[in-house]
Amino acid sequence: MLGAQLSMLMAQTGHVSGSVVDGRSGQKMPWVNVALMRPADTVFVRGATTDNDGHFDIRDVASGTYLVRASFMGYTTLYQLSTFTFQGSNQESLGTLTMTPGQALEKVVVSTTKPLFAMDGEKNLYNTKEDPSIQTGTASDALQNAPGVEVDAEGNITLRGVSSVEIWINDRPSHMNEEALKQYIKQMPANAIERIEVITNPSARYSSSGGVINIITNQKVTRNELLCLGVRANTVPSVSPWISYVWANEKVDFNIYLNGMYGNNDMASDGTTTLFDANGDTSRFMKYDNKNNMPYQGGYLGFNTNWVIDSVRTLSAWAGFYPYWDQNSFYNDYQYYEYNPTRVDLGYRDTTLNHGFSHGAYGGAWYEHRYDTTGRKLSITFSGNYWANSGYSDDTRDYYSPTLTDFKRHMTGSMWNASGELGVNYTLPLKKGFELELGGEFGFGYTSNDDKFDSLLPSGQWDPMPYRSYASQGLDLEPALYVTAQKRWGGFTTKLGLRFEDEIDNGWIEHHTLGDKMDFDKSFPGLVPSIHLSYQTKTFESYSISYTRRFSNYSAMSGYVPFRIYDDYSFSTGNPNLLMSYSHNLEAAFNKYIMKFGNVGLKAYWRANTDEIGTMTAATYDPVIGPYMVNYTYPVNIGSSHTEGVEANITYRPKAFFNVRFNASLFNYGYNYEDFSDSRLSYSFRLNVWAKVWNKLELFANGSYSSPRLGLYSLTNANKSLDFGCSSDFFDRKLSLYINVRDIFGWSEWGSNTTAPQYQTTGSNRYKSRFVGLGVTWRIGKMELESKARQGGADAMGSR
Repeated sequence: MLGAQLSMLMAQTGHVSGSVVDGRSGQKMPWVNVALMRPADTVFVRGATTDNDGHFDIRDVASGTYLVRASFMGYTTLYQLSTFTFQGSNQESLGTLTMTPGQALEKVVVSTTKPLFAMDGEKNLYNTKEDPSIQTGTASDALQNAPGVEVDAEGNITLRGVSSVEIWINDRPSHMNEEALKQYIKQMPANAIERIEVITNPSARYSSSGGVINIITNQKVTRNELLCLGVRANTVPSVSPWISYVWANEKVDFNIYLNGMYGNNDMASDGTTTLFDANGDTSRFMKYDNKNNMPYQGGYLGFNTNWVIDSVRTLSAWAGFYPYWDQNSFYNDYQYYEYNPTRVDLGYRDTTLNHGFSHGAYGGAWYEHRYDTTGRKLSITFSGNYWANSGYSDDTRDYYSPTLTDFKRHMTGSMWNASGELGVNYTLPLKKGFELELGGEFGFGYTSNDDKFDSLLPSGQWDPMPYRSYASQGLDLEPALYVTAQKRWGGFTTKLGLRFEDEIDNGWIEHHTLGDKMDFDKSFPGLVPSIHLSYQTKTFESYSISYTRRFSNYSAMSGYVPFRIYDDYSFSTGNPNLLMSYSHNLEAAFNKYIMKFGNVGLKAYWRANTDEIGTMTAATYDPVIGPYMVNYTYPVNIGSSHTEGVEANITYRPKAFFNVRFNASLFNYGYNYEDFSDSRLSYSFRLNVWAKVWNKLELFANGSYSSPRLGLYSLTNANKSLDFGCSSDFFDRKLSLYINVRDIFGWSEWGSNTTAPQYQTTGSNRYKSRFVGLGVTWRIGKMELESKARQGGADAMGSR
């Protein structure tokens, strides 16, 4: 009896079947792709491929209205609107679809082009496949165009200025540490990405408090093989040759991707540092001018495979390895004065030579079992990775004052970082549009660091520097459970969620030979409630409102222990009294796709934080460093902070081969720390223009500006850039070429100013941001496999 009741509850989905024939010959057509898409924004929902008899069967289709698309090379793509209702039966038929070679059909009801931006519940979609201006770039270029996302010159990703964003690949967390993720994003080709999903206010399904960016790679295609070879180079200089091979049939596909990279980055920085004592008098003044030369070599080898075991079971696996060598030279010039109480000249020139080797690997598997045609399914995933580096540096310091003794230092260091996660997710559709999602995750992470410093004595012997040498180890466990309940009726969708998560950290840190070991053992449990409401009309309009409450803690173990990690004239330490931070996030959004115009999206948001965690810089005397006052940093609870902002994304596409896109953000950030409060209005915008001329040459231009942004006693510098480029295909797309000019006026720079009561700084960093880039791709094999072929780097986390 119970089984019969469940069957009735879950009878709102079923099969959609039919057949496809040639409109001229009447013959049945095998290998035709038939897809069901949402009419509002043409987002793919379900699909299938016709068999040898021209028949197709699409499973797990929910009741509703869909845009049916049938496509085959050499035939005009067919579109039609169809409504399916699975109440008395779990089977609907589309009958026979007729396709005509090279003719427009009366059944074509909408344009074949997706909007660049759309909404799907809590997700903001950027359909990168429909953006020709970034097809020759990397994933970093594509991320720059996603709403609210910024990537700086070092590869750091932020969402609305928040760095605690979580990166997912194909609906699964990447679990890569910061440095590994940077290399991964830099090497991923943009044309391997189907879309980017930005979740600025994640539901309880997700663990991230700073937002989620989900990179969806191109859908797999069936049968045959393709070999691609190419090279990317620029005048920085850098060069990256690559090769990719993909083989696929109806059941199995696999891809191998190999690339190498060689380059040299230059960076220049300058600025000032001023330290004040308790009376407000100057204690230190430093002015620096640094030049850095950073050559590097590296590579990547990746493999991924997908196996459709049968009609209900799918298995994916992936693995990769990436080595990286760097040899950095730093030439620093410091004007340095101490006042204690008279001025003392400590100025010097410093030369540091670094040699390092880093390597990382990852692997994982994903299994999905669909139990029936209602959408009830179970997915299990496991992924793991490591990132390690080791190296040494030699530092030579020459003082300007003849009364000071020059010295040399030698440092060796190593780091090991490993992490992984086991996840289980169960989806249970119920009657009348209800759907439950239950899941659990168990993540782990291990870190180990060991740094040793030695100084050269006049006798020629190396003497250990115990306060500069330290080791640490840490282990964190992250269990989590979540449940979401979703209800759809008509164009309305409601999603409620609740998540329990905990982070259990323990470890130790100590200076070599000093016996000052400090242990750490702490747990951070909490609940995350969420609610998301959305409404979509049949006239291509979407509305949404959402609320989530989240909590967070300091990211590093050392932030909770009073252990001092020393530099030459400063140190950092922890704060045992640091509290967890809580935030309330409220968003409202509107999106409209306008035929023959494009897309308009607007969003307003509000975020309030209690005990927000920031970094404070103060001054004190420390006998280890010397008789002078030094600055030190430590984490603090700011108290309260708030952010209010609006965003706009507008796409104007008057013609098939021309579009203009404008993204803008305006927000106010303010905080209260002890008896001090501050706030500032900041803004940014990005303008992209793309056109295709003579049906052969693609032209694009990108301009961006970001105003200064406020932090705790700090203000980042403004940044701007302007890029141009073009690309073209030859020999039926067997050969592709592109050329672009980045930051044509050399405007880009990064830096910040600090205005703490006892510590003030100015600073600017400049990379070689102006350069010319070139790229060549040669394809041998079946062209429809191209998206898979260059996915060796992009699909390293697995694809469906």
